[in-house]
Amino acid sequence: MIKIDLKLIRNIDQDIFKQAVVRATTSMCNDLGIGVIAEGVETREEYLCLESLGISLIQGFLFARPGFERLPEPSYIRRE
Repeated sequence: MIKIDLKLIRNIDQDIFKQAVVRATTSMCNDLGIGVIAEGVETREEYLCLESLGISLIQGFLFARPGFERLPEPSYIRRE
């Protein structure tokens, strides 16, 4: 399993260079049987972009804030 750092994730929906790097990384990992998770997703647009690039494991404030000594309450994305 590899985790794609939030520096590549931030505003990925607006940056074709970041998209190319994440697309190539995801493709390589899929070919090698390595799982990919994206961290630091904060906007719906970032989430949708990552989903279109083939990433299904995603974490970040968009889904839940971290909790101290308890699990955070999840929030969910509604597709329109």
